[in-house]
Amino acid sequence: MKRALGKWEQSVLFQQHPVLAKHIPETILYSEKNLIDFSNRYPSVFVKHDMTGQGRAIFKIHKSNDRKYNINGFTIQGTPIQKSVSKVSEIRLLLHPFIKLGRESGPYILQEDIQSYTRNGQPFSIRVHIQKLNNKWMISGMYGTTATSLATESGIVNPHRGATVMTISEIFSQTKFKNNEEDTVKKIEEVAITAAKAIDSVLPCREYGIDFGINQEGTPVLFEVNTTPGIMGFAQIENKKIWKRIVEIRKMQSESDESTL
Repeated sequence: MKRALGKWEQSVLFQQHPVLAKHIPETILYSEKNLIDFSNRYPSVFVKHDMTGQGRAIFKIHKSNDRKYNINGFTIQGTPIQKSVSKVSEIRLLLHPFIKLGRESGPYILQEDIQSYTRNGQPFSIRVHIQKLNNKWMISGMYGTTATSLATESGIVNPHRGATVMTISEIFSQTKFKNNEEDTVKKIEEVAITAAKAIDSVLPCREYGIDFGINQEGTPVLFEVNTTPGIMGFAQIENKKIWKRIVEIRKMQSESDESTL
């Protein structure tokens, strides 16, 4: 069984990399003390379960003027939640719903919200699919996701949690950055390949799905590398052209593996 690489282990790896360290949000292990610190320094922060995927167990938290902690997101079961609490200690029950049974749900991380928003204030993200063929990494494709009304509140942009998939050009038509689309896409590709090589050094895989945001200065910010990426999002755009390319490369990878046996 393939070993999983959690969000925290990825962050530590990237923090030590001279290039990737410039393209990641500030990240730290969750604790009540750290949440108070982050909430005092950032307009909003994300609390993410170290191992879950598909937008589950991720919460956006911001402290209001009345000093309450406003929470939007999805539970570990994927149920949407909107809640306001007065004490940080009350958040523990949301993160660990089985704590009354004596079971914690595993570690969480804290991450700054980098404010990756369209001109209309909708959060968006970019998924990059990268594959290794004949010892060379290649970008197979990328798409953008932007939030529906529910995801706008939580800031969690994931197709499994109500986000809308669209082409990269469609995403860029809704944003305004210092750099043009071509330059930004090129930088995303460079960072993605660098990240793939870094992850591959500790957890070799033939493909990765890499999630990016773009901050208000137009700099790509790497959120996470998925080591078992789904590709159904690509089937929703461009007449499945990218999806078909990914599937074809997978076949070529299998053929290449067989030829080395």
